[in-house]
Amino acid sequence: MALTLQTLKNSLSRGEFEPIYLIQGTDLYLMEQVRAAFTAIVAPEDRSMNLATFDMREQPLGAAIDDSLAMPFFGERRVVIIDNAYFLTGETGGKIEHYVEDLQTYMAHPEPQTILVIFAPFEKLDGRKKITKQLKELPGYLTFGKIEEKEIRQMINERLAEQGYQMTAAAGNRLIELTNLNLTQIMAELDKLMLYSIDTKVIEEAAVDALVSRTLNQDVFELINLLLHRKITPAVMLYHQLILNGEEPLRLQGAILGQFRLLVQAKGSKLSEKGLATALSVHPYRVKLARQTVRSFGYKDLAQAFLGLVNMEKQLKSTRRDPELLFELFILRFQNQS
Repeated sequence: MALTLQTLKNSLSRGEFEPIYLIQGTDLYLMEQVRAAFTAIVAPEDRSMNLATFDMREQPLGAAIDDSLAMPFFGERRVVIIDNAYFLTGETGGKIEHYVEDLQTYMAHPEPQTILVIFAPFEKLDGRKKITKQLKELPGYLTFGKIEEKEIRQMINERLAEQGYQMTAAAGNRLIELTNLNLTQIMAELDKLMLYSIDTKVIEEAAVDALVSRTLNQDVFELINLLLHRKITPAVMLYHQLILNGEEPLRLQGAILGQFRLLVQAKGSKLSEKGLATALSVHPYRVKLARQTVRSFGYKDLAQAFLGLVNMEKQLKSTRRDPELLFELFILRFQNQS
């Protein structure tokens, strides 16, 4: 059975340990959950002696292996954590020399009372490397891929239940929308929302709108929705506000083009949400939102708008015309489309 975060937590709580673990993923919240679970193995009073962390960008792999071979001091277990194991990727040129042979030798005869945990906070590892293949074959290999919307909603509900809170369905949907399904951001925003709603213990949609930090992608998503629904004045005002807030016109244009490209692809493709997400290398939730957005719009209108945005970008790059004026001209042309 593949190792999951829950099965890992369950086995650790029962005192069932593998000698070596490889934890791979880019989600900060999940990685910190794993780190906390391994840290809890060592009693707080013993952590100065029996819990060690080695950053591979600052320290050699050999130092971590040497420490793993040491016996625990006045305790049953010793936990050694290796951070930023970039030697498992295709990255080269680090200032620290790592001899993976030391790790391979240790894997053959690990110290029975040591738990060695290797954190690889990367989306991909170099599968051509022998050491990578060996670590991935371990029963202690846990990888976090793209997390499904259902799983994230479950984590949100579990977190709220632990603290005795509830969230309305509208508030939950809005939180997912504003964070673009980013689990790390969601959990950080939940802390603010729970503090704000401490009297009622119920998180409402208004609180989410008022407190959740907005990203450029979310502002662009709202801007495009305004455009598609011909809400011209609010769209122009939002664009002006983004420029006023210091957004670089070309960066903003790139974000708008990227989102519109996804809308056109979502409208024209017959693939499933998951299939299209895989083909485009985006999260399935983005495809889901895109298809909801374009449901009532024709492919021709979307394609013409996209071409108009492409033309606007060319003018931004080749002329000195005011970005806000170019955007207003684009909107006028878009508004007059059939």
